[in-house]
Amino acid sequence: MRVITSFDELEPVPWANGAGETTELVSLTDSQTLTPSLRRWRLSIARLDRPAVFSPLPGLARTFLPIGAEVALEIDGEVHPVTSAEPKTFRGEQTVSLVELGAPCFALNLMVEDSNRMVEDSSGSESEQRALEMSTRFAGSGQFAITLNAVPDRPRFQLLRLDDDDEFPYRFDAAILH
Repeated sequence: MRVITSFDELEPVPWANGAGETTELVSLTDSQTLTPSLRRWRLSIARLDRPAVFSPLPGLARTFLPIGAEVALEIDGEVHPVTSAEPKTFRGEQTVSLVELGAPCFALNLMVEDSNRMVEDSSGSESEQRALEMSTRFAGSGQFAITLNAVPDRPRFQLLRLDDDDEFPYRFDAAILH
């Protein structure tokens, strides 16, 4: 496994709507280099310190995972409790607000293009491009792991590329992207 990027080495930027800030670990452009056979994706860590409206991001499928606190999101008028045990997915064009925040915390955000992009495979025929997904369950392998808390030899929010033979030892302190 090798380090792709670390949260502590990056500067935060304001959200698109100015209601908070985020640190981008992988941009949509960077993802094309990392995973050219997958739909473009973006991975970021948001700071959550108060209730706020999410920026609309049409054309992106979003996966949200709070780290260290229980929160509630209102998605199109329906409230959903969200914990660090299970990510919540929604579409970028939906109306989403953070309406309850147990304590200031961070949130991991994976955003993937949700358009039906066709790519040519090795046989020359076209097929739909696969999308990267986030999980806190370790069934099978993944392409990337991100440490959610500091673990031995790894700071929190370090993105790692996993090789096929890597066995990731931090099962309860990481999210897997597969």
